[in-house]
Amino acid sequence: MYKIQSIAFLATATVLMASCGNSNQKKTDGSDTTTVNKIEGVKIEQFTNGTPGAEKKNFFLRITDEILTDSSRIYITKSLYKQDTVGAKFEVVDFIPAGIIDGKPSDDVGFTKGKIRISSSGQQSDNLIKALGDLFQTPTTDSFTKDVILPNVFSSNKVNADLSKKTAYSFKLFLDNKKAAPAELFFNVDTYKHSIEFSEKDPSFRAGLLSALTGK
Repeated sequence: MYKIQSIAFLATATVLMASCGNSNQKKTDGSDTTTVNKIEGVKIEQFTNGTPGAEKKNFFLRITDEILTDSSRIYITKSLYKQDTVGAKFEVVDFIPAGIIDGKPSDDVGFTKGKIRISSSGQQSDNLIKALGDLFQTPTTDSFTKDVILPNVFSSNKVNADLSKKTAYSFKLFLDNKKAAPAELFFNVDTYKHSIEFSEKDPSFRAGLLSALTGK
């Protein structure tokens, strides 16, 4: 069990009222019913304001589509880096339990595995790997793994994550990889801004992060 040494930030569970235009399409694959929501009117923005180098980086991905299953939400994301569109899929299970109990991190209930799943969206995810390699000054020609990535997840929230609400939830991810100790990331899901944001805990995790995302 990974122990939390520090919680860099906690999401404030303030419900913000907003509306967005969605075009819904329901479909059945034989075992699960999904609803596909096209997020209208969102602006594709820059993946990062940072520049290549050693300082810690923050990353921004816009949610452009949302797929609702019976137990989770799959967010399709996109952003821009130089001339490329970058992105990935993030599936977040509904009602991830709160990890902050009575104001303190709880390892017993705060950690889960498989509650957040990361997967490729094709060429845009390969572009994401290329962008990270450039920013980390470790150029790579590797592609995004075809496997689903299942990080260990710590919920940095005081309440269960209700993704139907227009607010933000914060997590800490630990990504197993083939090169180093689990890579740690701070990870934020903002259902009001329609964004996935993540940031480095420390640049020392970069090799492990690239290994986790490429499977190499």
